[in-house]
Order: sequence, then structure tokens, then C-alpha cells
Amino acid sequence: MKTALFIINFGGPQHAGEVESFLYELFRDNDVIPLPGGSWVQEFFATRVSRRRAPKTIAQYELIGGGSPLVPMTYRQAEAVHAAVTAAGHDVSLHIGMRYTAPTIETALEEIRSLGAERIVCLALYPHFSFATTGSSYNEVARALKKLQMDRLPVSFIPAWHDDPAYLEAMADLVKGALERVPEGIEPHLLFTAHGLPVSFIKRGDPYQAQVQQTVRDVVKVIGYTGSHSLAYQSRVGPERWLSPSTDAELERLAQEGHKAVVVVPVSFVGDHIETLFELDIEYREVAEHAGIEHYVRAPALDVHPRFIDCLAGQVTKALGEARTRACVRCLLPKDDAYHALRSCPDCRFKKPAYLGVQAQCPPAEPTPPAPAPDAAERVTEEA
Repeated sequence: MKTALFIINFGGPQHAGEVESFLYELFRDNDVIPLPGGSWVQEFFATRVSRRRAPKTIAQYELIGGGSPLVPMTYRQAEAVHAAVTAAGHDVSLHIGMRYTAPTIETALEEIRSLGAERIVCLALYPHFSFATTGSSYNEVARALKKLQMDRLPVSFIPAWHDDPAYLEAMADLVKGALERVPEGIEPHLLFTAHGLPVSFIKRGDPYQAQVQQTVRDVVKVIGYTGSHSLAYQSRVGPERWLSPSTDAELERLAQEGHKAVVVVPVSFVGDHIETLFELDIEYREVAEHAGIEHYVRAPALDVHPRFIDCLAGQVTKALGEARTRACVRCLLPKDDAYHALRSCPDCRFKKPAYLGVQAQCPPAEPTPPAPAPDAAERVTEEA
């Protein structure tokens, strides 16, 4: 069976001329900013906001070299994963798509179709599942599959890997290296910072916050760190209530408590882009120094760390061994074939994202009767 490995990432403008179109594609995404009133409202909103924000965003990109390094780094990561999967004995073709910039998801799927692929394994480069990231990317895959009349093609969607031991070991290694950069005799505070998300997403069941919190607990445990640590969120957009505390507010709080050294750990980013290179390295560094923090150290992004590549290759290899995706994106528990006929997870009651309803997710198979949900599942609430 000809299998296509499809690796997806956020995307990013490569120069100033791409910034406004990048912002437009981002703000017209109903999975990221769900607006009532239909597509024309979303289009109107995206056009106005992208035009207004473009000059400021262009100035920020100029401070980090003029464009985002995320796209070229994604290629390096994808090629490393492909090499590892191939070395493990799997014959797969590699394809790369970006959610908001070129190469687009649809373009990549056209390439997959031209090669005559009989199956697709999708890997989005987000450790933690959210409707706004992994969910948005996979929904776009589902839409493009239907548009290209490829929606009968079997597809495996890898949902999340926030607790993968290799991922945690890679994170721990980078954090330990950052801790060593703090002058001897000074006790640093570990500040994990993740991309923010509106609280409304969490209220409707998005597992992102819980998965990020689990990663933080696991990384601290792997390191064996006994000092103080906390988690904050960055990159808030708009007036809606977002996850808190914000990273800048947390830095000010830590300074008020007397912390002189802070090691900042980007925890939901797998490669450098504007959120790390501008927000963390420039904007929040200034906040920290102004507040009185004397030693501000930022742990590097994962990039092509060997254990991180092991994590991604392991996730792909696991998916290749399954007939189809068999895990809930929220609880990540394994499921039998009958799961695909259900509207929600029988274990955690999470309503499945739209992309899991595509025909491609259900290749012909022997029917199996639905397994009864355990009694305990009836007592599970919708809290994230």
C-alpha cells in the first residue's frame, strides 16, 4: 500500500509582503476565531483586522530577521522524521503543508493524489491538541480531501503527543541546559510559557490546558527539579477572556516576590517563530528587566533535537501499524472500530471534532458491535 506521510504546521510569512495575507488567513479561520453570522462576517472581520495589524506585525518581524524561521525549520524537522521512519523499514512519501501560508494543505494533498497514495498519515506539529491548532489543521485536511474528491482515502490523524517519553526527555534536556546558564549560587524560577487560548474553548471541552499542565508536571519530574516553577500563557489577541496568568504579568509577579533569575521555557512551541524570537526574547525580556529580574534565560526550542525527532518518528510508526486512528483526541485512550460510528468518546464524553467524521476515516472493515461504555464514564463531567 502506497502511504503518504503528511506533516502539517502553522506556517509563517517569509518576508514583509506575506504578512497581511498570513494574518488574513489566520483571522478568517472559524476554528481559531469562531464568529456568528456566516462566512461573509468572518471574511469582513479578517480583512479589516489583517490590514490594521499588518504594519505592527511587519515591524516585529523586522526585529527577528524579516520573516518567520518556522517554515524552513519545519522542512528540516519533516526530513529528519522521514529519514528515521524510512530507516525503521517503512516506505512512505513525505509531504509538507502549512495552515496559513505556502505550501498549503490543499497543494500538498494534490501532490499526494498525483503520486497515487492509497493511505495518508497526518502529523500536525503541535504537542497538545486544541480546536484552534491541530483541530483546525485536520478540519482543513478534511475539507480539502472532499474538494479534491479524495475523501474515500483512508487517513490516520495523530492527535497529540504531549506525554510521549521521548518528547519529555527532549524538553528536559533543553531545560537542564538553560538552568546551567544561571550563575552559580542563584536559585532560578522555572517559568513555562504556552500559547494562550480563549477560556471559552476550554469550557466547551478543549483539552489543551490540561495537556499543557500535564507536560509541565512531567518535565519537572523528569528533570528532578525541586525549585519553584509556574505556568503562564502568551500571545493574547482581542478582548475575550484568555487563559491566565499572562506571561508578562507572571514575570512581574515573580519580580515582586524577589526572584532574581527566571528560566523561561516555551512549552507548546516546537520551533522558533515570532512568539519566541520577538515576544520571549525581546518583549518579555524587557518586561523582566524593568521589573527587576537580573537573569533572564530562555530555553531553546526543540527544533531537530534527536529525542524530539525520535518522538515524532515513533508516533508515525505507531500510526502506520494501525488500520486507522484509534484514540480520542482528549483522553488519548485507545478505541475499537465501533468508536468511529459514535458522536462522542465513550470514555470521557468528549464531542469529536468535525474532521473525525470524514469518510476517509472509515475504510471498509468488518462491522463490530459498539462496546458498552463503563459505568464510570457516566460520571465524567465536561470539565477540561
